Amino acid sequence: METDRSAADTAAREHRILTRMLADCDDLCRSGDMLLSAQYRHLRGRIAALVELTIPLREAEPDA
Repeated sequence: METDRSAADTAAREHRILTRMLADCDDLCRSGDMLLSAQYRHLRGRIAALVELTIPLREAEPDA
C-alpha cells in the first residue's frame, strides 16, 4: 500500500512539473525570435503529450 502511495505521489509531482514546463513554453512561444518561437512550439507539443500521459489517477477519474 505504501508503495502505491509513493508511486502516486511521484506521478502527481511529475505531472505538476510538466504542467509548469508547459506554461513556461507557452510564454516562450510568444518571444520575438522566430526560430526560438518555432522550437518552443515543437517542444510545447511534446510536453503537452507528456502531461496527458501523466494525469494523476484521481484527476482522470470521472465524477460519480
